[in-house]
Amino acid sequence: MKLSSTLTGICIVLAAAAYSDVCGTIEYIGDVRILNLWGSWEDMGRAHGYLLGPDISDVFHDYFLEMAGGVGNFESARVFFQAYFQVPQEFLDYTQGMISGIADTISLYSVQLGRDLDYIDICVCSSIPDIAALKKGDLLLCSSVSAWNDATAEDTCLGGAPAISRNLDYYVDTKGTVLDNSILLTFDPDDGQEWVSIGFPGFAGSLSGMNASGVSACLNMGNNQGTTQYASPFVPICMALALGFSNTDFDGSGQCDIEDMKEALTCWNRGNSYDIHVVGDRALAGQDSNAVVVEVSNKNGFAFRHSDDEPAISPDRMIVTNHHRVLIPPVSCFRYSYLMDSLTANPDVDLQRFWNFMGAVGWPATPGQGGTLQTMLFMPETLEMGISFSTAATPSYLQEPEMISWEDIFPNHSPQGIETGSVQAGDLVAYPNPTTGILFVVTDPAVGEIGVYDLAGRSVPVSAEYEEDRAIMSLEGLPAGIYRILTGDGGSILSKSIILVGQ
Repeated sequence: MKLSSTLTGICIVLAAAAYSDVCGTIEYIGDVRILNLWGSWEDMGRAHGYLLGPDISDVFHDYFLEMAGGVGNFESARVFFQAYFQVPQEFLDYTQGMISGIADTISLYSVQLGRDLDYIDICVCSSIPDIAALKKGDLLLCSSVSAWNDATAEDTCLGGAPAISRNLDYYVDTKGTVLDNSILLTFDPDDGQEWVSIGFPGFAGSLSGMNASGVSACLNMGNNQGTTQYASPFVPICMALALGFSNTDFDGSGQCDIEDMKEALTCWNRGNSYDIHVVGDRALAGQDSNAVVVEVSNKNGFAFRHSDDEPAISPDRMIVTNHHRVLIPPVSCFRYSYLMDSLTANPDVDLQRFWNFMGAVGWPATPGQGGTLQTMLFMPETLEMGISFSTAATPSYLQEPEMISWEDIFPNHSPQGIETGSVQAGDLVAYPNPTTGILFVVTDPAVGEIGVYDLAGRSVPVSAEYEEDRAIMSLEGLPAGIYRILTGDGGSILSKSIILVGQ
């Protein structure tokens, strides 16, 4: 089906209804899992940890420790982080809140580390791009394309408005845990503006996202790797990117625009090398004509790349891979060349072509190696997104994206902090999730007999009371952990994962 701005995703909300002090919910729009957060930075961090505690543990132990090269390398990176990094207060509050939330769900003790996890571990994992050069690993192969004005004028959905498509290519752990843990996070901070980030459980910061003002940004690793300037502390680049999204006026100019993101990404010392593709609403673009690439390098400072810095590409179009082109002389990149040849042959871009670009330069995710984990499309002027996540069977760029508008996810909570949602055909809603024992299940068609299974696939005995439109189940007495509930009518099966926490 041709991509359009028609929104057809089914919204399923799993509310933390029994825990009014938890400022978060988990929601699904199609296959996209969404973590909704609101309140103070500490509140949002605590909800992140509370709602995703088991996932955070899995991603940390299976993914981050392996990507770091093992426990020894991780502990060395932790020492380096404590010596040279400065964490903004917002993320001190957020990561400490996250640890508090995890502790309310599962044990913080790590058998691999031989100690409890703490907020510094979360900060180190969230600073992998900054300290990646210590491991001297291969460059990550992210790609993005933006276009606006004449380039998108013929598209009936965009009509000249800007858009950016992007592949996040990253290491894939040997267990493939990361393939099950991509997530869209929505933030509604008490002090700041609404913004979204596409990331992973336990990651504090942003690799890709957009804010309510109409500024989007995607971070790629750069090709000028290494760190030589230590005169002032580093601020993790993904935290800087997140603060650029959240702050209503980072540079004090009186409005939020592309200049705020440029300032957030360059005002602090930074480790390593990045190319950050920033695209904004036409009303916010200023001198950047809707898009700018912020080229950042610890060794060479920073520079701003605009579309007129790339004369081989038609105006109003930009391509970003992992190579600086203004800060240092460009080098050959097959993905950049392929995308440039395509735009040269046909300079007009519509939503379907944005997605096809990512399919042309994406690569399947291979456990123990790498690949494309997430494919996304941001439309900052209309505040819409297209998102898909790779699975072991199907790369994200070969899937049809879930189209999500700002109105689908904001406000991300009711005034009372409790979300409710209607159940549509083929849906199964189970809440609260996590639960301490009592679980409400609602389905359409009407709820039938429900089975509960542990992670080994074994049926576990539970008591259930069936009413006309729902079932009330008691999981009390079962060990804390993750369970799967299943129901169906013989023709189709509905299922959900449930987190049972200790009382």
